[in-house]
This record gives sequence, C-alpha cells and structure tokens, in this order.
Amino acid sequence: MAALPSLTSGLALAYLVVFGSLIGFSAYVFLLNAWVRPALLTSYAYVNPVVAVLLGRVVADEQLGLPGVVGMAIVVLSVVLSVVLVVRSAGRR
Repeated sequence: MAALPSLTSGLALAYLVVFGSLIGFSAYVFLLNAWVRPALLTSYAYVNPVVAVLLGRVVADEQLGLPGVVGMAIVVLSVVLSVVLVVRSAGRR
C-alpha cells in the first residue's frame, strides 16, 4: 500500500501549481501580448536555473563548486549578450 504524501509536500505542490504555473504563465502571456518581443521574453528560461542554484545555496546550504559557478557565469553572460543583441537589432529597425 502506498503512503500518502506529507502535508509539507502537498503544500509545496500547491505552491508550485499556483505560483509556478498559473501566475507565471499568466504573466508570460501578458508580457508576450503587450510589452516584450518573444526573443527577449524567453531569456527568463535560461536565468531560472541560476536562481534555483543560488536559492539552494542560500536556503538549503547546498554546495556550489567551481564548475557550477563557471556554468552559471556562462549562462548569465550568454543571456546578457542575447538581450543586448535583441535590443540593438530592435533599434536598427
């Protein structure tokens, strides 16, 4: 017989459903329709893992080694570069 999930697990799942899905997707669609070009808007997907790793370090005291730091730096620099290129190309049009 399978065990039922704990109350903490259920609340965590509810939080992810509400904030991660409903509110996040609604904000994404709003920005897509009203304010931001798709190439710029999708850059959030590359920054989310960096935020997750940093939160894991701060909240759960997870270890972060040199390879992780280098990888996050590459991700952040690539997002910054792509945003700069998108903004520059939009200014030329």
